Amino acid sequence: MDDPLSQLIPGRSLSAHLTNGQVVRGTITGLRGGWLSLGAPSGEGAVLVNLAHASALILDTKPAPVAFVEVAKPKPSSKDAPIRAGGKALGRAWLDEDLKTLADAYLDAVEDGDLALRFNRSRGQIKELRQAFECARGNLVEDQISPIAATWVARWRKALTQ
Repeated sequence: MDDPLSQLIPGRSLSAHLTNGQVVRGTITGLRGGWLSLGAPSGEGAVLVNLAHASALILDTKPAPVAFVEVAKPKPSSKDAPIRAGGKALGRAWLDEDLKTLADAYLDAVEDGDLALRFNRSRGQIKELRQAFECARGNLVEDQISPIAATWVARWRKALTQ
């Protein structure tokens, strides 16, 4: 048999028969240091019963309430590692001489695909640089170009003035 005091769970109702013949009924609100705290059924406060003075404790026939324990759950996270956009290799920096050569090619109306092969860059990079170049020349407004191209406008202005 389990420890009988383990049956005295808060929220369970019982009748305590005391050694002087008195019967006290209520809902268990606590158990500590040999004292049982009962909430009175009429809601008039608590009754404290010294277990040494109880001849019998009669529990209600309903099963004991399940103790509700809130357990902190782990924060959900994806098991997949985040995928980094772009290639695995670090990007190569553009030298000012390369930008000047690229600017001459833009003015000579060389196609983006041909420039991508010549500079060993992607066609998308060449397109973004063309937009920034045209903006630096004053042919496009910064609101009309992509956010990536807008970051290159100041660099183009610097490279073209040297």
